Amino acid sequence: MILIKKVLRTIWTDKAPYLGSMFLIAFSCMLMVMMNLVSKNLNNTYSAYKSNHVMSDVEVYLDTELDMADMKKRFNVKIEQSGVTDYSSKDGQILRIFSFNTQINTPAVSSGKKLESGEILLDKLYAKKNGYEIGDIVQIAGKKYKYAGDMTLPNYIYVAKSKDEVIRDPKNFGLAVVDKDDFESIPNATPFYAIKFNNSNNLKAQETAMKGYLREKGTKIIKWENTEKNYSVSYVLVKINLMGKLSIVAPSMILLLTCVLTGILMWRLLNRESVIIGTLYAQGYRKKELMRHYLVFPLIVAGMGAMIGTIAGVFMINFLYNFMLTTFPMPKEPIVYDLGILMFSLLLPVVILCVSTIIVVNRMFKIRPSQLMKGNKKNDKANFIERKLRLDKFKFVTKFQIREQVRSLSRTIFLLFGIIVATMFLQYGLTMKSSVDYLLNEGISKLYHLKYEYVFNEYKRGAPPKGTEQFNTMYAIMDDEAETNFYITGLPKNSTRILLNDLKGNKLTPDKVIITTPLAKKMGLTIGDTIRFYNFEDGKKYSITIEEIADTYGGEFIFMPLSELNAMLDLPSDTYIGIFSDVEMTFAKKEIKTTKSMDAIKAGFHSLIDQMGIMIYSLTISAFVIGLVIIYLVTGLVVDEHKGTISLFKVLGYKKKEINKLILNSNIFTVIIGYILGVPLLVGSVDVMYQALAESLPMVIPAKLNIWYILLGFVIVMLTFELAKLMSRKKINRIAMSDALKSGTE
Repeated sequence: MILIKKVLRTIWTDKAPYLGSMFLIAFSCMLMVMMNLVSKNLNNTYSAYKSNHVMSDVEVYLDTELDMADMKKRFNVKIEQSGVTDYSSKDGQILRIFSFNTQINTPAVSSGKKLESGEILLDKLYAKKNGYEIGDIVQIAGKKYKYAGDMTLPNYIYVAKSKDEVIRDPKNFGLAVVDKDDFESIPNATPFYAIKFNNSNNLKAQETAMKGYLREKGTKIIKWENTEKNYSVSYVLVKINLMGKLSIVAPSMILLLTCVLTGILMWRLLNRESVIIGTLYAQGYRKKELMRHYLVFPLIVAGMGAMIGTIAGVFMINFLYNFMLTTFPMPKEPIVYDLGILMFSLLLPVVILCVSTIIVVNRMFKIRPSQLMKGNKKNDKANFIERKLRLDKFKFVTKFQIREQVRSLSRTIFLLFGIIVATMFLQYGLTMKSSVDYLLNEGISKLYHLKYEYVFNEYKRGAPPKGTEQFNTMYAIMDDEAETNFYITGLPKNSTRILLNDLKGNKLTPDKVIITTPLAKKMGLTIGDTIRFYNFEDGKKYSITIEEIADTYGGEFIFMPLSELNAMLDLPSDTYIGIFSDVEMTFAKKEIKTTKSMDAIKAGFHSLIDQMGIMIYSLTISAFVIGLVIIYLVTGLVVDEHKGTISLFKVLGYKKKEINKLILNSNIFTVIIGYILGVPLLVGSVDVMYQALAESLPMVIPAKLNIWYILLGFVIVMLTFELAKLMSRKKINRIAMSDALKSGTE
């Protein structure tokens, strides 16, 4: 027995909560399909790119030439010698030029033609931002190259200058590839070897064996970089994994909300129709027949919502997929529409809402038919919470509003959970922005009192150049596979360039061993603990005891006196590898290993904050809509449940403002509590997410939320609440005074 017309008439008569449920389901399914399929397709694109263009496993920089024939035979690997150099133009632009590889890390040409002698390939966004058209002339070190086409590199997917300058700036930094013969004529090039292991099993052990062999031969390893752990590749994997996780968490929370809402709606419907149910039950209709009838409600709501959301998600895939490929340039693969994900999106809401309905209907069936035929009377007994409340000292309005919250716990829990979810959506983008702000202002800016950092290729001794401060470093790894790594920096005991404070805010001087907070948390270290590690350069094992913890998120470091670090490395006490400076300095190209500009790093963070704008606005709008729907639905439920009371208030002469205040303001306490709970829950979940991604992120980000953003979010939530109240006033105004007499007659 399924009365389709009755079902449709019931939904249409009380359409707001059903349409609200449909919207929430559609929104959750759209997110699920869009984010899941984009994440899956990006993963497929990355895998295809890695395979088709032979992404290297490691890139090795040595102080001498490598016997490639011996290494290939000994370790079963492919090796190709390559090279890289940074060419700086007069206006400050940097073009990172690679030699053209034919075996490993082969460029993917996306437009134009294959590279020939005297030609150059550029990354597409750099060429576009700087006005280059295919066929134009690009001049490098006095030689002219013809712009042959656009390309991407498998070992440099995220095109940022360095892991410190996290945001790419295509106007001032880009990639290029030239023929190997042409590359030899470019000055100051750095050679390296791209290595691909033929056996992909147990790569760590193979890398360890190769490093050990090179060290035994006396070869100095200047740099050993696992390609997938390189920031320009690992950042892509972080984004893909993060999108995959969010595609599960966000829709699940919204579906859970909808499940609670559906349960409330069905319980109200069953209460209204208890006489009809009891009559049909008494006439011999079986439970299964009645159950099938009431299952039509969630089937229509969940089915239509899931269908609309799934279709919308499918239409959004191409847009988001292309946007991600702009951020992470890779050859575009055909989009795969996973039938399993689509079916899961269509069926999951239906199953969840049907289960919720079955639970509610079965609860109704426990009541005897004779009792149902009399009407399922509302239970006027006070619940345990209401019995514990002492409201005698409060005014009538306050007592009425508080009792309204505790008498319908399911409705209150739904509103509370809904406000928490809306708050988390609203504050997610603001928390990320606030965290980056904190990292920049309280971390980097307070830690580094300098403008430039220069690291030399060879150790230097004696006094540093005037106006600079010297330092030395050791690249430490916890094991020979370099799973956990960090820098130990030796500073003068009177250092003025690196400023540190302890956890109580007291100033620290680098005359002792000091570990930064993020590294201490990651490794579970505290004052007095001894840490044992290997020097990456020579493989020797060392140990030091932590004496202080610095309260800074400027990086994962251990600072110690320069003289003590030099003694540990068996170096003269006045040895240093780099200098800090407040002015830009000029050195011979072969003398400098790396140069770091603090202004460029800060500009990168500011650019990151600016780019968050779109995400923040999108999340704010989504949170506003979700919050509006939830508050409006709950307010509608309150009005429906109190039609008789509202009508009686009108009979007794209460004014519209007084009735609105009594009925519509009754949820304000729950809204405020929901927001207060939502903020710490969000910050905690973001902190867990940052910790989970800490190994892959090119920085350590603390989860912080600025007090002004908290106040801004509260204002938005309260404005949403006021708008929902305004929309519900019409419903109250439509209730006639005669309804009080009708309810009394019934």
